[in-house]
Amino acid sequence: MARRTARIYHASFCLLGALLIAFLLPPSGTPEQKMKVEELVARHLSSIGTPEARATAKNRAGSGIAQVTFRMPKTGQLPGRSDVISDGRMMRIAMMFSSQDNQSEQLVFNGKAVDTSQLSLRLRSPLSAFVFDHVALLQEGLMCGTMTTAWPLLDLAGRQPKLVYTGLKKLEGRQLHELTYRPKKDAGDLQIALYFDPETFRHVYSHYRLVERVGVGEYGRPTQANPAGANPGTDTFYRIEEWFDDFKMVDSLTLPHAYKLRFTREGSDPPTYICEYSISLTQVLHNQAVDPKAFVIQ
Repeated sequence: MARRTARIYHASFCLLGALLIAFLLPPSGTPEQKMKVEELVARHLSSIGTPEARATAKNRAGSGIAQVTFRMPKTGQLPGRSDVISDGRMMRIAMMFSSQDNQSEQLVFNGKAVDTSQLSLRLRSPLSAFVFDHVALLQEGLMCGTMTTAWPLLDLAGRQPKLVYTGLKKLEGRQLHELTYRPKKDAGDLQIALYFDPETFRHVYSHYRLVERVGVGEYGRPTQANPAGANPGTDTFYRIEEWFDDFKMVDSLTLPHAYKLRFTREGSDPPTYICEYSISLTQVLHNQAVDPKAFVIQ
């Protein structure tokens, strides 16, 4: 009887101890959930390279192949070539495709103004038009991520954005750290989120969202067509997604060489439009003589 009682006390003590330990220890993943913005940014920058290596790269010129795939409303695919050139905050993303109408995507920030290429009849593609209207994507150096020297997390003191760490988020079956980004200069209703691999802290994904209400202009101002600012029709939803992969070492810096961008516009007027772009860099060079014309639409 005494032995049985002792065993019961021992089991109860062990159970109580286990419960106490479980109570005192933070839940799995909590340390990462409570990670400070400063720590996340520091680990991310270290994933690129040492401070000395990052500071040495004043400009960057990448070249390779490109491809555009049209999903909606029409379908098709075009091959082409790509150039991703940056010098400090200036940047150029160019994808030249082989087509009869000389279709291309050229997105440029020359340090002062944003410009994008035009198709025939002086019209811009849906992607170029969106970037032209929402200059923060290039002015902040967000597009193309760490492929360029304009990447804003390399110069937070100069950009002074509002950053909020919102924890681990599951995207396409993958857990990623989410960091929301708000430019110091008003970017309207554009929502920006950057995502980082929890093991390497490399920047692997970006998501930009915007909802445009019918009859409401930039920053929520009523348009002439709808002076009262009412919402008589269907809203239009814009989304840009960027993926980064194939990280390789170049001059002591770990940089992505594979890039994919999906542009989505959902609505009834204009109709839904989905297009995907991809870039595969075959060469990346640093500290080359960069022609100022590189940041002018050709």
